[in-house]
Order: sequence, then structure tokens, then C-alpha cells
Amino acid sequence: MNINKFLIYVFMVFIFLPLLSNVNAADVYKWIDEDGQVHYGHKTENKNAKKIEIKNRYIDSGNSTAPLSAEERVDKQKRFLNALEADNKSIAEEKRKKKEQAELKISRCNASRDQLKRYENSGALYDLDEKGNRILLNKKQYEQAMAQARARVEKWCQ
Repeated sequence: MNINKFLIYVFMVFIFLPLLSNVNAADVYKWIDEDGQVHYGHKTENKNAKKIEIKNRYIDSGNSTAPLSAEERVDKQKRFLNALEADNKSIAEEKRKKKEQAELKISRCNASRDQLKRYENSGALYDLDEKGNRILLNKKQYEQAMAQARARVEKWCQ
């Protein structure tokens, strides 16, 4: 009787094993209904259904690397997050520097305009000597100082 049960089990394994392996190899179909909705299924419910091939994602071609352990995945994720954080910090630093440069340019533009207005509104310009005495600029020196003031406005206020 034990031999008969054994033979029945072997017979059942040989009958059902191929059926079980076909479950994973079921055909998959794709079709689009009248509303433009895309559908997938293992039955051809629509005459426009087309069989699609499902490729195994984990085929080892010999060039792939071994799967990572949980610890290696966590380490890799930490390295990625650290690199991402470093990138974000450098981007924020660049933005901060650009903002500072823009503010400095605006400040220098305003100072240059103010100086030019003072020069234009004054009757005469002067320099100070070593002792702090005022020395009036002649016409050539005056024009040179005005040209320099205009150049600074041009430089900082563009």
C-alpha cells in the first residue's frame, strides 16, 4: 500500500508540476478600449489585444554584480544622501554668494551715483594735501575726476 501511495504522489507531481510552471509563464495581453484607456490582462477580452513579451529583469549576463546585503544597501543609501546633502549645500552657498554680490553691486551703484551727483552739484572739486589743506582742482583735473565718477556709475549700475 505504501508503494501505491508513493506512485500516486509521483504521478501527481509529474502531472501538476508542469501546470504550476505554466502559471508563471502565462501570456499577457495589452489593448486599448474605445475611451483610449490602456488595459493589460491574461485573457484576450478585446479583438485588438496584442500579446506582449515580459522579459525577466534578473537575467545574469555575467556582468551583473551580486545583490547587496541589507547593510550594504543602507551604507550605499547613506553615501547617496550625504552626496545629495553636499550638493544642496553647495547650491545654497552659490545662491548666497550671488545674492551678496548683487547686494554689493547695488550698494556700489548707489554710492557711485551719489558721488557723481555731488560732483555735478558742486562748484569746484578739491583734494587734500599732507597737512589736510584743500587744494582746488584745475579744469583738467576736474574733468578727469568727473570722467572717473561717470565710469564708476557705468561699471556698477549696468
